[in-house]
Amino acid sequence: MSSQSLFTGVYPFMATPFTADGEEVDAARLRAHVDELITAGKVHGITALGSTGEFALMSESERQLVAEATIDAAGKRVPVVIGTAAISTRVAVALSKHAERAGADAIIVNPQSYWLPTEDELFDHYRAIARAVSIPVMVYNNPGTTKVDMQPKFIARLNKEFSHFVSVKESSGDIRRVQDILQLTDGRMSVSIGHQSLGLAAFATGATGWTTGIANTIPNLCVEVFQEAVIRKNYDSARKSFNRILPLCDFYAEKSLCRSVKAAAELMDKPLGPPRLPLKRLPENDYKTLERLLAKCGVIKEKAYA
Repeated sequence: MSSQSLFTGVYPFMATPFTADGEEVDAARLRAHVDELITAGKVHGITALGSTGEFALMSESERQLVAEATIDAAGKRVPVVIGTAAISTRVAVALSKHAERAGADAIIVNPQSYWLPTEDELFDHYRAIARAVSIPVMVYNNPGTTKVDMQPKFIARLNKEFSHFVSVKESSGDIRRVQDILQLTDGRMSVSIGHQSLGLAAFATGATGWTTGIANTIPNLCVEVFQEAVIRKNYDSARKSFNRILPLCDFYAEKSLCRSVKAAAELMDKPLGPPRLPLKRLPENDYKTLERLLAKCGVIKEKAYA
């Protein structure tokens, strides 16, 4: 597998299971979730410690535990990508090194998100990470959470300077970015779409990956959209598949992936624990709406939620 094709397909932004009180990582449930996504979900890879994984609410030691457990549970059946973002460059470098030592196939890194960095500061942040690891790197542009919007020209600069920066998760919501990145890098850098509601549109403009939190809930259906759009190039069929899941995608976008994924897991009798404070469970009325949407996707039978 080439370093670029490594990122092709559906890679769930995996939720991190916590114990009922939210205090500890539930490593056993994490391993089971990884296995479910691979065996039943048929996903192409696993991404741990992204936004849906609540990485920003975890200690370094917890993140290392999650990385090691995820890599071990996957057992080389599919590639594993580990999120190593941190506010501090020093911590991001340390987590990146740990991920490589633990056996990760790649890492995904979004920029630090407390002080707004200059472009030179941002470049130096990524350069330090580039020098620390030799495994492939996916750059993660998610201005909705980081408040840092990396433009296609900057992303192309990273690819030019660091040959193992071979993919980008684009979550700005601007579909034009897909073709711009592909053109500016002469196709050396693949693009994975992060926004669940824009999956099909991104595939139509050249994205070859879907790194999304909603694949925790409906992995098979996400894979179905990918197969029809990217592999078979059958956009009529892909559109039908995507329209089936779009209301759920929009719900997740509105209510937040962390809350929605864990609420759905609860409704599907595959609990992943609560979100970690300061995040809270979905309100009761949202559970009722989510139940109806899950039933329409065929993953549960609709019933009165009590």
